[in-house]
Amino acid sequence: MKAKLTQFLERSWMFLALAVMLPVYWNIAVLNEQRVDYINNGFFKFWLAGQMTWTPAHPYSLEDWAEGHRLNGATWMDEKRFAYPLPLALLVAPLGLLPIETAYILWDFLAQILIAACLLWLATHWEGLNRRLYVLFLLVAATLNGNIYLGLMTGTLAALFLAFLTLALFFLERKRDLLAGFFLALVILKPPLVTILGLLGLWLLFSRRWRVIGGMALGGLSLLAVGLLQDPQWLQKFLGTGDSLLGMRLGHQPTILSYTRLACAGDMSCAMTWYVLIALLLVALFAILVWKTHFRLNPLQAFSLVIPLGVLLPPYIWSYDYTLLVIPIAYTAFEMVRRQKTYIYATLFLLALTALALVGLTLFWMHPDSDALTIQRDMWSIWTGLYVLAAAWWLALRAPPEFATQAAR
Repeated sequence: MKAKLTQFLERSWMFLALAVMLPVYWNIAVLNEQRVDYINNGFFKFWLAGQMTWTPAHPYSLEDWAEGHRLNGATWMDEKRFAYPLPLALLVAPLGLLPIETAYILWDFLAQILIAACLLWLATHWEGLNRRLYVLFLLVAATLNGNIYLGLMTGTLAALFLAFLTLALFFLERKRDLLAGFFLALVILKPPLVTILGLLGLWLLFSRRWRVIGGMALGGLSLLAVGLLQDPQWLQKFLGTGDSLLGMRLGHQPTILSYTRLACAGDMSCAMTWYVLIALLLVALFAILVWKTHFRLNPLQAFSLVIPLGVLLPPYIWSYDYTLLVIPIAYTAFEMVRRQKTYIYATLFLLALTALALVGLTLFWMHPDSDALTIQRDMWSIWTGLYVLAAAWWLALRAPPEFATQAAR
């Protein structure tokens, strides 16, 4: 009987773990819909852009964008038009077919499922049923993570970009390099995340994974073509939104640039100079380390090195984009279990991470937007990113030789 139960769990543990969490995810989505003013947060812009895909209105039209806000009763319009690549509007078009309250609940629920699916698949990289069942603890930690929860409340697409990266990792491990590159290219739909593509590009270059790079080029050209079919001038219109966004929100985000601005007492010339110098030094350090270790880095280790640095480098990013840290967090936790032969260190790592993220979320809501030169709003969350970077780099760069030879199933 015990043997049959063990065999059943070995076959079905992923589905059982997800089934346990589904009621929790649904209740979170419903509660968020009741408590969050989603008409006046980030979700509305994606829903509106998706809705415009089915109408003559255009998300890059100043007039149509303002009229869409007015008709739906939105009073908060922080962007004069859709601030993302036009193909993203096509990707979220199904949400635009639904009433916004239904679309919000559905996306909130699906986003949590996507995050859980990524974690469950990542858990398969480690042997042993007990270690795989430890993913339940990671699922709970993800539910309590302040950065992930902020993304759910604001209805952002961070979970979608996590899925793109996870799919790219999946195909890389199965030597489906063109497909891996194609999914990597989709990450550019969130332009600040191009830093992740650049850092991964260094690893791919050193490892001579030319087909992956070719797949990235193919994916980028496909996105360009899709956008041109929608609007032959979409690229020119999109490029006109970047400067206004950066100037409007600088100083409130978990970025190096926000801190150099603070250190330079608001002098933007000084802040940009130091930001560029620090960013170049970090990229140079990364390049040296990857060049020395690329021969033994497997794709999961490479992603765990790249993603934490990739979310720290952009001049413009919010802490809900730290949802992408799910990949290095899972690697760090399971590697701690494997190497230390105990769950204690991994559990302490996750508890400290959860506490850091919740403190960052609390401070985010406690401090309204201000031009004051202080650590404010989302800037506190940078310590979460640095914490994950330190842990993931320590483990990946000190990986024992036997791990480098393990084949991901």
